[in-house]
Amino acid sequence: MRKRTDPVGDRLPLRILLLLAVWLTVGCASLGPTLEAPRISMVSMRSRPAEAGDLETVFQIDLRLINPNDVPLKIRGIDCQLDVNDSTLATGVSDQEVELPRLGTAVVPVTVYASMSDFIWAMFRMLNTHTGRAEQFSLNYTLHGRVFLAEGLPGLNRLTFETEGDLTKVMNPPRPFP
Repeated sequence: MRKRTDPVGDRLPLRILLLLAVWLTVGCASLGPTLEAPRISMVSMRSRPAEAGDLETVFQIDLRLINPNDVPLKIRGIDCQLDVNDSTLATGVSDQEVELPRLGTAVVPVTVYASMSDFIWAMFRMLNTHTGRAEQFSLNYTLHGRVFLAEGLPGLNRLTFETEGDLTKVMNPPRPFP
């Protein structure tokens, strides 16, 4: 006697797996809101010579994080790179935990490290490319990196950011009127 095979019955486990995969994909995507990365700007930059070694320079940059989301963000760290006039100047991390309120702001200090040779070459390149009057001199920076969230799956719990500005304005902010 021949065993009858049911083509629909043979494919049933495959169909169930496919439906489960689609349901999980749609279900997980709709479980939580899509988060926007915080808007980040550099508030200040200070040299920390006491921490510097012979071949490196250490700075502390204060970053203002602005949460454009309608939910608070629990941040557990920041990784960033500071480029000045298209040359990498410094990189650093912060493991400071901060709760960024919904539609709110916070300032987070980040220690960044610059190799002395990279720093000298960057200054040399800037001096060689600068011609003209002092008021035309600019130090354009790009700050980019990742903000690590306390919640979420590893590898998916990070938001990337990038911001640009003029370093001369950060290091020498305008004085208030007397």
